[in-house]
Amino acid sequence: MGVFRASRILSFLRDDSGQATTEYIVLLAAIVIGASAMARQILQTLEQGVLRLGGQLERDLKTGKAPLGIWTN
Repeated sequence: MGVFRASRILSFLRDDSGQATTEYIVLLAAIVIGASAMARQILQTLEQGVLRLGGQLERDLKTGKAPLGIWTN
């Protein structure tokens, strides 16, 4: 029985029929992780810009010191 298990383990280790599928899964996981990290960075940058714009607008409205040409069409 021990020889049978050893030969099955060796044949399993030598079998590469699922190698391509595994490589695709690893590649897909790397792409998903990279895309989510990029999306997080883009959202943080966008959020910082919106907060900066909101803060500047709040200061301008409180002080009445908006630039002269800001409201012209």
